[in-house]
Amino acid sequence: MDEYGVDRAVLVQPLYPGEDNSYVADCARAEPERFAAACVVDPRELGAEDRLEYWARERGCRGLRLRPGVVGEEEIFGSSRTFPLWERVRDLGVVTNLLMSLSNVPKVAALAERFPEVDMVIDHMAAPDVTTGVSGSAFQALLALAQFPRVHVKPTGYYYHSRQAYPYEDCWDFFRALYDSFGPARLVWGSDFPHVVLKSGYRRCLLLQERCYSFLPAAELKQIMGDNASRLYWR
Repeated sequence: MDEYGVDRAVLVQPLYPGEDNSYVADCARAEPERFAAACVVDPRELGAEDRLEYWARERGCRGLRLRPGVVGEEEIFGSSRTFPLWERVRDLGVVTNLLMSLSNVPKVAALAERFPEVDMVIDHMAAPDVTTGVSGSAFQALLALAQFPRVHVKPTGYYYHSRQAYPYEDCWDFFRALYDSFGPARLVWGSDFPHVVLKSGYRRCLLLQERCYSFLPAAELKQIMGDNASRLYWR
């Protein structure tokens, strides 16, 4: 971050530590103007809403990551059994990150309608299939989520979807479609660190938007690259 002039970062709990969010929570508490933490609680286990309250109120986490794209967690996503967790998310003002695929979009729409006060951030453009293009019905359903004003999308992780080398030109149309539908105020850049180090590299990921999307005014680029995340996680 210091090397490339990145002032703030949201530390999103990865898969392997489970619900032990201590590392990201402690980092964020130590430098609260520099880091915000997004924790994980398992929605399949009873009392998930109370565990979220602990990580949010006692340990300072400002986000929750749900993972319907992960085998075992997809089945419960959107289930009425999880509504107490979503109600607690709403009451705590926690931002919800969604690691998901396009197949989960209908459930996101139902949740956004039921919980309109909750800010949602969809990771990695919901893993689109670049071979179907932006006109594919699944991606069009993602674009339709723009009707819900608190749904945001991360145009990130291009190397997971692309069939090409950096700068992943076969993903550019997807970014433009998201920009046209959601607008610059609801696109949130993320580095995907540390995975990005073994893919494109951090700096090239950081500069891709500036290099490739010449249609973006400077003010909108600034929104996408940091202001939107600051608004969500440092309010």
